[in-house]
Amino acid sequence: MILEWIKFGAVALSFAVAIVMLFISILGTYRFRFALNRIHCAAMNDTIVLMFFFIGSIFAIGLDIMLVKFALIIFIQWCTCPLTSHMLTKAEYMTDEHIGEHCELPKEE
Repeated sequence: MILEWIKFGAVALSFAVAIVMLFISILGTYRFRFALNRIHCAAMNDTIVLMFFFIGSIFAIGLDIMLVKFALIIFIQWCTCPLTSHMLTKAEYMTDEHIGEHCELPKEE
């Protein structure tokens, strides 16, 4: 009985941390004015949110084949999220002619 409450507490704490981090990411995405700051905020927090949801799911589901499928989905997300944020950042760098006003750029030789 007490073990079930500990398990419930671990799942609830993990999901609560994930939801708080998700709201911080959403707030940062809307609060920042520059696109690179928005991309950074969203990209950093989505990997953390996925990690906490996965930890909570480990406690909730237990060792099951469903957890293996969920782990594969999380792994694919962890691989593609940094790539997509890098591609968005590169697109912003290439298309924004006023980017030098917002951040320091390396000198072109």
